[in-house]
Amino acid sequence: MMQNNNEIVTKREFRKLEDLNVIDNFLFQELLMQEEDGEEFARILLKTILGKPIRKVKIVPQKNIPGIDTNKHGIRLDAYIEEVVDEDGSKMSDVEILPTIYDIEPNNTYEKETLPKRMRYYHGLIDTKLLSTGAGYGKLPNVFIIVILPYDPFGKNRMVYTVGNRCIEDTSIPYEDGARKIYLYTKGTEGNPSQELKDMLKYIEKSTAENITNGDIASVSELVDKVKKRREVGVNYMKSWEIEQMAREEGQKEGKNQINQLIILLAEAGRTEDIIKAAVDTDYQDVLLAEFGLK
Repeated sequence: MMQNNNEIVTKREFRKLEDLNVIDNFLFQELLMQEEDGEEFARILLKTILGKPIRKVKIVPQKNIPGIDTNKHGIRLDAYIEEVVDEDGSKMSDVEILPTIYDIEPNNTYEKETLPKRMRYYHGLIDTKLLSTGAGYGKLPNVFIIVILPYDPFGKNRMVYTVGNRCIEDTSIPYEDGARKIYLYTKGTEGNPSQELKDMLKYIEKSTAENITNGDIASVSELVDKVKKRREVGVNYMKSWEIEQMAREEGQKEGKNQINQLIILLAEAGRTEDIIKAAVDTDYQDVLLAEFGLK
């Protein structure tokens, strides 16, 4: 997820690529970008989180959702996952009972106070792009935003917090608008999450061999090892780190001007390709500045 523009940026120690965990944004993004492997990774995550069999998903890594106007803040989703349809356009039988759109976001940045409003903004902006002109509101698909956190967002030590809209005066009144947020606290112990989810979140936070406890985690671990060994991934990681460090140093010297702030935010989000593209395309640079509310 994107960083708070007002966050104080400090110098971080370098971590080797092989030491990254799945919860780290750069590695999470690289896993999702691996074509069929990325879709399998997303499928396993959704199956484990929702506790339902999922046959196939379509994933669009780092999907851009621009603001409703050029001066409005846009968002970029870490994993925009769509239901799969058959060639004739019909929904697959095991997918049609599930929500249509998922956004999965690992978030290592502590933002407990602003997180609910960030999720409100995400939901609202996603919805503006899901309904075709002239379509009835009944056609608006369900949306799940899933956030994986190494800290407790609500202080109740729950592993799973599922949030939906309801009638405050009478909670027995049915009110289903298709909007859900799921906050997953990796260390939570309260509630009754499945053992599969407990083990998966433990591996996501600390992706080491001793945390591989079942076949699904083993499959994810194989993909993690494969991604970390790819030369282009290593190159991208080094570039993103070097650019980030240069931007931090320059930003401190020059009062963190707009471009340096942008590079820092992109580097924190693991968006190396956007950094490179923005360096040679000033129009794209302006788009990114607007997206992060820097322009």
